Amino acid sequence: MPTIRPFRALRYNQKNAGPIPELVAPPYDIIYDEWRNRLYDRNPYNIIRLIKTREEPGDKDMSDKYKRANDYIREWTEKGVLELDDRPSVYVRSETYDIDGTRKTRYGFIALLRVEEFGKRIHPHERTLSGPRVDRLNLVKATRTNLSQIFSIFKDPDQTVQNMLLAIAQKQPDIDLEDEQGIQRRMWIVSDSGFIRGITDAMSDRDILIADGHHRYETALTYRDFMEKERTQANEPFDYVTMYFSSADADGMTILPTHRKVQGLESFDRRAFFIRLEDMFDIEHVGAIGINELLYLISRNSDKTNIFGFYSRDGFKIARLRNPSTPKMLDVEILHDEIIEKRLNITREDIAAGRYLHFCKSAKHAVEDVAVGNDHLAIFMNALTSEELFRRVLNGDRLPQKSTYFYPKTLSGLVMYRIDRQSID
Repeated sequence: MPTIRPFRALRYNQKNAGPIPELVAPPYDIIYDEWRNRLYDRNPYNIIRLIKTREEPGDKDMSDKYKRANDYIREWTEKGVLELDDRPSVYVRSETYDIDGTRKTRYGFIALLRVEEFGKRIHPHERTLSGPRVDRLNLVKATRTNLSQIFSIFKDPDQTVQNMLLAIAQKQPDIDLEDEQGIQRRMWIVSDSGFIRGITDAMSDRDILIADGHHRYETALTYRDFMEKERTQANEPFDYVTMYFSSADADGMTILPTHRKVQGLESFDRRAFFIRLEDMFDIEHVGAIGINELLYLISRNSDKTNIFGFYSRDGFKIARLRNPSTPKMLDVEILHDEIIEKRLNITREDIAAGRYLHFCKSAKHAVEDVAVGNDHLAIFMNALTSEELFRRVLNGDRLPQKSTYFYPKTLSGLVMYRIDRQSID
């Protein structure tokens, strides 16, 4: 069963570091270079210097940037910019955001999870790449710190855990900020032993599905094995990783689709491509409609068959799978197996290397990129539901990369886990 426990977080002291909105950042993997530079300029103590350290003139190899991240942590701790909390706590979080004209709030909590191999109670849902795993492992080895949280979800149909979080959220938050995307972020530091015992007991028999941060969880497993030579007792700090837990059944949970863009295929012929689709799909040319109308059209009857939208120089088209399975296969599986791999001839190796297929959160931007000739084709899909996701993942299946986009992303810089005895004792 999952072992969840409180810890003493390493956090910013705003008296010495500055206002918290100047110190936080989105997850490292969505930050492009220009955005990183803006975060560097925002505050000399911004978390970006730790989670995505810049290479600097004079660096001899890649290890220098990881060492520099550790130097920042040591320096900031000595200055009182970063401090350990006095007592082990669970960190309750809320994110209030607007989506499709609706205002929603997602609740969750941050705690330590004892790492274990996949397939017992901890489950991945996407395939991973080796490059990010190496990067994150080098960073953890250098800093001995979890700088941000893995995002996980769990089933909570009777709202047991959700109601416990809502009760905490009635109190004055310890952190309250609006980030640069307009999302209201709040956090409550809870050291009450009754609450901690209640929430850890409530989580003890649940399956935990990793929503975002697969590379970081695999890094935690590798780091535990790397540190095994230093084990002196059964319960070591490196046995744990910091994780954000949120209910998949709560109203505030939003899963968005990640759309695909195709580029760089020398022999791409859009007319021949759509002809190849016709052996399995009914193709409808819908012409010069807007992207929002297309997304609405592909959502209709999407519970009955697999439906995709396309945009090329010929305008918008819709493809509906003619003979869906029962229950129907996941859209992302049909997309990759039948369309991307078999009819576009883009292999998994190509995708892993970043060739020909690119991922896009914004449907509008995908259309613009095709319209100006940057891409051959944009492919639009419906979002997975949490029910579909749990059904497949608990069966032991892993889905293609970027099968889901849990919105909003968690924020880096509010809570860190220094992987040492002081943090857990």
